[in-house]
Amino acid sequence: MKNLKIDYSLFKERNLENRYLPPSLLKSILRSNAYDFSILGKSFQGEEIFLITQGSGKKRILLWSQMHGNESTATRAMLDIWKFLHSTHPMANHIKHEITIDYIPQLNPDGAEKYTRRNAVGIDLNRDFLAKQSIELPYLMNQVKKHPYHFLFNLHDQRSIFHPIGSKHPATLSFLSPSFNKARDVNLVRENAMKLIASMTNALKLSLPQGIARFTDEFYPKATGDNFQNLGKSTILMECGHYPNDYARNQTRVYTFYALINSFKAIADDSWQEQKITDYLSISVNNDKAYDLIYRNVKVKNQDRECSLDIGILYKEKLVDNQIQLKAYITEIGDLSDCFGHKEYDAHHQIFKAEESDYPELGSAANFKLGDKSVENGLLIIG
Repeated sequence: MKNLKIDYSLFKERNLENRYLPPSLLKSILRSNAYDFSILGKSFQGEEIFLITQGSGKKRILLWSQMHGNESTATRAMLDIWKFLHSTHPMANHIKHEITIDYIPQLNPDGAEKYTRRNAVGIDLNRDFLAKQSIELPYLMNQVKKHPYHFLFNLHDQRSIFHPIGSKHPATLSFLSPSFNKARDVNLVRENAMKLIASMTNALKLSLPQGIARFTDEFYPKATGDNFQNLGKSTILMECGHYPNDYARNQTRVYTFYALINSFKAIADDSWQEQKITDYLSISVNNDKAYDLIYRNVKVKNQDRECSLDIGILYKEKLVDNQIQLKAYITEIGDLSDCFGHKEYDAHHQIFKAEESDYPELGSAANFKLGDKSVENGLLIIG
């Protein structure tokens, strides 16, 4: 991102390399850095939900993250952005002069504590807009009503299965201007979100040429972004995804930082208005044909009968002693010729054998032998 002339390392919030970001750590960072924050309210389990404000411009935007508690990449990038905008960098001063930025860095602190998608009582906040059964989502909805926001940013993480169609590079960042009705019509509100997304992705093309994708725009009547769009609030859905060999999402965090700073600059300059809907539609559509690992040409035998097949493996995240551990599980068996793995191994027709079965089983832990070689937690052990 040389075009921005910002050295990210100068503004990186330290000690956030782990994806687990519990409310206590967030609270410690906010208070130790003297953030300008207020408390919107408290979660079901009594954790504080914070609102941070920066800038004094007439244009106003709102960003929120971790409405799914186990999606912390954008929260970590937000804290980096706060440090950048708190500096005297010329671009930071320009953005703060033109824009007032509100952040809700952890809408679902109970989910963040347990490292779960849903809140403490099992509600998906991103499907609670109509019923308002959760304690937490109304805080966001009330905040949106307080100001005539120019743009809303709904920030998430996405799984490692996603990639742009036609590419074997993971979708490191994916975007969507949500639909506001079943017909997927495009009005001025949705068009403005499309143009801002196009501005963000154009700025990233040189540094992330294959890792940007666009979600399809089916209408979800209970979803947060779709409903805000329907209420006349231009809403950008942004999902932070996998980058090669970056399961901690630290490189993705860097790209998230630059993507959001680019969006702030475009809003400050009004340069996003130069984009066209066709620029947005030219972003590659997201596909879900990636696996964390694929073993090809695995032989399975039963006496004198045998067959060769592929095994697809995905990681599941487990919180163990405040650290995220990746546990590998077999999630597909058969013809995976239309899929790819972030890592792939050719078994060369070595015979499969697990501890309790001679056949691979869906949902089982990825621990098995291929001939005389061992696979432990999905990885081939050499030597």
